[in-house]
Amino acid sequence: MIFTTNGRYKDDLKEYNEQILEKYGVSSESAVREIMCLADTGNTVACKLYADLIYYKKVLRKHFYRDAFELYLKSAGISVNEFGWMCSGVSYPLSFWMIGYYLINYKRESALLNCETIDIIEEMSLEERFTIALKLAVTTVDHITAAGAINLIGRILFEISEDEELFDKLRAMVNSTVCDHDFSMIGIETEPIENREQCGAMSDKFFIKAAEDGYVYSCNNLAVREAERIIKLLTDNGEGKSKEELYAENKEEIDTAVLDYICFLKIAADRYEPYAANRLGLFYRTGEIKTSDGSFIFRDYIDHAVAKEYFVKATICPDENSGWAFLNLIRYYYNDYSNNIELMNEHMDYIKTLNPKAYDIAIEL
Repeated sequence: MIFTTNGRYKDDLKEYNEQILEKYGVSSESAVREIMCLADTGNTVACKLYADLIYYKKVLRKHFYRDAFELYLKSAGISVNEFGWMCSGVSYPLSFWMIGYYLINYKRESALLNCETIDIIEEMSLEERFTIALKLAVTTVDHITAAGAINLIGRILFEISEDEELFDKLRAMVNSTVCDHDFSMIGIETEPIENREQCGAMSDKFFIKAAEDGYVYSCNNLAVREAERIIKLLTDNGEGKSKEELYAENKEEIDTAVLDYICFLKIAADRYEPYAANRLGLFYRTGEIKTSDGSFIFRDYIDHAVAKEYFVKATICPDENSGWAFLNLIRYYYNDYSNNIELMNEHMDYIKTLNPKAYDIAIEL
């Protein structure tokens, strides 16, 4: 199975820019309607943008994710039948990435966790999904150095490295698809993978590259992994040592990991990603780094003023994580609300709309 593009998407992109972007902008109602009309003509770029509008529920559909997936396939020039996956080459490379994203996340994570049934994916094994998704992501990077596609390669390699059975089944495919591939255009050198540790190390190269390019979800993933590494270094292995003693023994490595933790979150937070901004706000407010395996407080980093800045930043481009940020503003900076009932009511309304779980906590404060 070969995924490729004949380059027509460059003409499609030019047509989109001239007919829509330069005339109607990005998000006006007129632009939305014109994108839908241009997609009807077969313009691959417009098909992808139309799919995005459906995926992010900017236009009404009964089956948002299924309908979006069909348009991503059309944009990518991909058809699926009893003979397998076929690609016409009339393809917009960014749609390869989105299809790969579907294959990895369908019924597993993200908005696709509880999405409607998509028969094409439903009938595939996990190994098939990982194999095709990796090929699609690599093909995307060959044509467009999209940070999301680079991150997806890292994500796939990481998940394979974490599952012994999956690694054994897919190691040869990973070597032929990634390790034998030339990624010099994005500054990544590859080498053969013989074990899961090497596969995990390879995934880090792609995560870091995506983070350097500002892809916020890669930054968040790397921050979580740094937190896990920190707590692991502070976990007693039956020797009866306290966390303070373990910190003293591993101080240099832990301090470096803390700086990396801050760095990755800051890249995402400074791009207004709510999860990272709220998480960074909590760190500067409490000094705590926490995972499911434990926590530790780094008091030297506590700075209440900086914490507030990041809590506020977490509310600027709101999602459900912004609800937690509003809650943290009320919890930790209550004096700002004590004489301003209008602000309190405004932020409580935001919490209720964005995150009902956070609202249940907020009304008890």
